[in-house]
Amino acid sequence: MHKIFTLLAAAIAIPCAAWAGYPSPQLQKAIEAYNQEHYESALQQFTAIVTQQPRQGYAWGYIARIRQHNEQPDQALEAGRKALELVPQPDSVFRASLHACMASSYAATGDTAAALDALDHAVVLDAHDPDYRYQRASLLMKHGRCSQAEADYRYLAQADTLNPDGLMGLGTALDCQGRAQEALEAFDQAIARFPADDGARAFRAAQYFNLRRYSEAADDAISSLELKPDNRHALWVMSNLAAVDATGLAAKLKAKQAADTAHADYWASLINQFTPAP
Repeated sequence: MHKIFTLLAAAIAIPCAAWAGYPSPQLQKAIEAYNQEHYESALQQFTAIVTQQPRQGYAWGYIARIRQHNEQPDQALEAGRKALELVPQPDSVFRASLHACMASSYAATGDTAAALDALDHAVVLDAHDPDYRYQRASLLMKHGRCSQAEADYRYLAQADTLNPDGLMGLGTALDCQGRAQEALEAFDQAIARFPADDGARAFRAAQYFNLRRYSEAADDAISSLELKPDNRHALWVMSNLAAVDATGLAAKLKAKQAADTAHADYWASLINQFTPAP
């Protein structure tokens, strides 16, 4: 399950969005370049702005974001600190995004404590944005602090009702603590709420596999792949099932192939990949 969580953590990585209020034309032009992902041009423009106006906090904030995007964490942190000194305190949304951006850079340097502290600030400043809780929970899980991550995911499962990731993260955090049945119940809720979500079915398939309920694991993995044929979580479950119950898996795949004639070639490819030749 922990391999699967690593993929979830990557899937739910958080962009450092920013809101600059009412920028000058020069700043607006730089922001437009940034939004169009012309990062080098934007960096040059923001750098020119802070050269002329060294107390332009929003420009420093965007420089921090670009440096973080360019995998230059030390430079990103330097720019981020300047931005936090200069961006007005009432602009809590922008300041929250700065803290989250700096958290990513702190994490890249191995300073987990500083990263979590930055995310605590982001959550306080912009409590309505679920992204910061997802980012914090992901970092906590990465470092095995599952009970703390559970608290964030439990909140998100209730607050972010249009996204299955809260319940999926909750299930993973519970499984990390050895609470397998509770984890399964969280995945059940995710599927009940989001029946067409391939990820939720793949995560429950993995939980069934961990519980040695191989037939149910195969059913969920097949359902997930029916929704998204390249779902890596479901394929991971398939490869593990092939090692412990190849015969049962082959029977289910062949039944699916017979029932879904429009995609018979796809199911045949899985039969060849994951089950032994007769």
